[in-house]
Amino acid sequence: MISDLFRLRARFPQRVTRAFLATFAALSCGIGPAYASDPLIVADQRGVLRALLQAAHVDQDIGFDLHWVEFDAAAPLLQAMGAGAVDIGIAGDGPYLFAWAAGIPARAVLLLPPRGGGHMTAIVVPKDSPIHNLKDLAGKKIATGRGSIGHLLALSLLQDGTALRPAYVFLPPSQAKTALDSGAVEAWATWEPYITLAAAQTGARVVADGQGVMPNNGLMVASNAAIAGKKAQIQALLKRITQAYGWSSSHPDEFAALLSRQTGLPVGVATKVAREQITIPAAITPATIAEEAHVIDTYKQAHLIDVKAPLAQAFDTGFTP
Repeated sequence: MISDLFRLRARFPQRVTRAFLATFAALSCGIGPAYASDPLIVADQRGVLRALLQAAHVDQDIGFDLHWVEFDAAAPLLQAMGAGAVDIGIAGDGPYLFAWAAGIPARAVLLLPPRGGGHMTAIVVPKDSPIHNLKDLAGKKIATGRGSIGHLLALSLLQDGTALRPAYVFLPPSQAKTALDSGAVEAWATWEPYITLAAAQTGARVVADGQGVMPNNGLMVASNAAIAGKKAQIQALLKRITQAYGWSSSHPDEFAALLSRQTGLPVGVATKVAREQITIPAAITPATIAEEAHVIDTYKQAHLIDVKAPLAQAFDTGFTP
C-alpha cells in the first residue's frame, strides 16, 4: 500500500499529496484497514465542486472523510483515477469518454446537465484577431487538450465543415492561454472558467461555442475499484452534491463569493461561472447513454479512438442523485 502511494506521488507530486499524507498518517498511526478504506478521495477541477459543497454547508458530517485533490483539467484528473490515486471526480463527457475508450477502469455515476448549455465550451481568439467565423479557422493552429471537451468542440464544428482542417496544438489550459496570448497559436478551444477568464484578462472573444453542437454534459465519474469498495460513500457524496446544487440555485452570489475566494478567480469571472455551473443533477439513464453516442462517434470519425465495447459499459445506472 505505502509503496504504491510513493509511486503515485512520484507521478503526480502535487495532485495526490493530500491523499498520500492522509492515508500514510492513518496507516503509520496504527489505524486499522477499516478507517483506511473509509475516506473518499475526490478529484476536482479548479476547486469548483469543493467550493460548491462548502458554500452549501453540506461537506461536513457525512460519515466519512472527503480528501480533495485539485486539477486544472479533466485529462490529468482521469489519469490519476486510472492510476488509482483518486476515487471519484468531475469531468466533461468528452474527456471522460475519450479516457474510457482508452481503457480507464471507471464508470460515470451521475449526470450534470449544463445550465450554461453549449456556452460552457467555446473557441476563443485574441480581441484583435482577423478570425471572425469558422471558415477563418481553416488551416490555423488551435490550442486545446487532447481528448478534452474543447477538442471535442473543435472536432464537432470543423471536422466535416472545413476544407482545410486546423492544426491542433495539444496543451494544458495554462500553457494554451500563454500560447494564445503570445501568438504561437491563433485560437484556443476551451471551457469555463477559462473562457470568461481569457475575456476578462485580455479581451479574448468567442468565435463559436457548443450550443446545439454536442451534449456538453458534466459527469461524476468513479473508478471501478471505488464503485466496488466504496459504493455507500459514493452514493452519500452524490446526495450531498445534489443538495449543494439545489442550494446554489437560490444562492448564486454566495456560491460565487466563496468560489472566488477558494480558486482565486476574479469575482466577476466567478459570478459568471457560478451561474453557468448551477444545474439539476440526474441519474444516468438509457437516454443519457444514447445522447453520449455523439461523443464517441465524433472521436471515431477523427480516428482518435477505436473502441469495440458497448457504450453502456461506460456508465453505471445504479446510483441516484
